[in-house]
Amino acid sequence: MPDNASSEKEKHMKQLKRKMECWREVVLPLNSILLWERPWYPALILGLTTTAFCMIWMLEPALLTLISLSLLVLALVDYFVPTIISIFCTADSWTGQKEKKLNEICHNLSEAILQLQSLWISIVTMRNSRPNFYYGIIIIFLVLFAWLGNTINNLLLSYIAVNAILLTPGFKYKGRARSAVKYIHNYLIQEKLS
Repeated sequence: MPDNASSEKEKHMKQLKRKMECWREVVLPLNSILLWERPWYPALILGLTTTAFCMIWMLEPALLTLISLSLLVLALVDYFVPTIISIFCTADSWTGQKEKKLNEICHNLSEAILQLQSLWISIVTMRNSRPNFYYGIIIIFLVLFAWLGNTINNLLLSYIAVNAILLTPGFKYKGRARSAVKYIHNYLIQEKLS
């Protein structure tokens, strides 16, 4: 059984690597930024997201306009980036070290995708096996999110969520998330003891 699971993971990783083939020259620097391989990368991430959200805040586009413009930018990037990469980056510039790094990125990304799929399957299983518990949790979270969305500005919530998503890989890679959780855990235990 474990061999079957590992072969499934390997197959998923190879499919992902094949899909990312034309983006490989972009994926390596992007991974470097998300994992904070230089000390100023978190500031770069926060600066870019802050600039984007300030522009949205100042322009105040309608939701449909914002979605359309975002999808337009994604479509243009999807069209132009592979073309530009094929012009400027030759096959000779791709080294074994870059290939190893791309394999590592694909492996980590594949594991994250499979973990999200496993989480989704466990939620669906809980829905079928324990519907009262499932619906109780869903109702509590949705009411909490509705209250939070009504209390706090939606653009601010989006800004915080985007920054949290973009900074999470760096926190995990640097081990700062684990140390923060330990600090909070120790603080709460000390509060209970005193």
